[in-house]
Amino acid sequence: MRTVSQLWSSPKLRRSGGGFTLMELMVAAVITAVIVGFIVAIVSKVSGFWTRTSGKLSAGAQARHVLDQLTLDLSSAAYRDDGNVWMAVDVLNNSNGGATNLWQIAAANAKPVGGVSLAMNASTLATARFGTAGVWLRCFTTKRGSNATTDATTLSAPVAVGYQIIRRLSSPTAIGTGATKTAYLFHRSEARPATANGRPGVLESGYNLTSAAYTTSTATTNNGATTGDPRSIQVPGSRTNFASVIADNVVDFGVRCYVRDAAQPTGLRLVFPATNENGTASNVATARLRAQLPPGTPATSANYNFVFPDVVDVMVRVLTDEGARLISTFEQPNSPLTLPAGMNAQTYWWQLATANSEVFTRRIVLNAKPL
Repeated sequence: MRTVSQLWSSPKLRRSGGGFTLMELMVAAVITAVIVGFIVAIVSKVSGFWTRTSGKLSAGAQARHVLDQLTLDLSSAAYRDDGNVWMAVDVLNNSNGGATNLWQIAAANAKPVGGVSLAMNASTLATARFGTAGVWLRCFTTKRGSNATTDATTLSAPVAVGYQIIRRLSSPTAIGTGATKTAYLFHRSEARPATANGRPGVLESGYNLTSAAYTTSTATTNNGATTGDPRSIQVPGSRTNFASVIADNVVDFGVRCYVRDAAQPTGLRLVFPATNENGTASNVATARLRAQLPPGTPATSANYNFVFPDVVDVMVRVLTDEGARLISTFEQPNSPLTLPAGMNAQTYWWQLATANSEVFTRRIVLNAKPL
């Protein structure tokens, strides 16, 4: 029988210099690699989850601000049964955004015009699409605080407001520097109630949103470059004026407008976007609302889209930070993003947008009473 000292001196158990065998080192290396792999996978998942979560939180915060402002304006919207247009909606489905010359057309792979960008008659508002630049919504509102800085004679005067998306340079410092960074900026423009510094306001321009005061102007009196000009409802400032921007990365904005109708199964009849007095949903880019008649007006083929709505459903689609980065990259010349097999640039633009954005909707009841 061997003694303990003899067993220890056996070649099978003896280590040279008290170190590890090659086999032990290999096993340790494999175990370490497995552990590191697990750690990397966990960190990657946590990082990805954090990025997605923070992107959704950012999009949600912007959407809440937009929807709260729309609620404030629309719930306080005003109208008078005088033949003027007190609320108007247009679909901006042109390559330049339609309502304004501020739109910066993408150098490549621009947001599609029509086609996959137009699905206003989708089964739900959340899945609908409203053209290249969404809708251009404007109305007169008496929201609280709208005239807080004016004199007492205009404190109760309605003001004109307009909402639209414009793809433009994301900051005034980028103007003229050759920078190509752009963003889909959501604008809320508001016209002043009365004359200021020789420039007209709503009281001088009248209460008709389709009049020349709100759609055309001369360079000397009302060129849209000064905050508060009536024409800023259409052109919210100059190239370097960002005072009307209330959110960024908004790539779609749409509304569905209704009047109350007990004969309809839902109690509401669609007046925009609609094709007839029965409230059939339209998917035509020329659909528009010109509200100049009070709610409850009998629907006819001639006036269905001239009735002031009782209820407006609003929708905004907001890109996450990652979505904004991907869209911006895809819209640059020689983009490193490659199209998936069998997909064109138009459908891929929307694939990127839908996969990296959040849609938010809200129903707003209008409390307008005749002035």
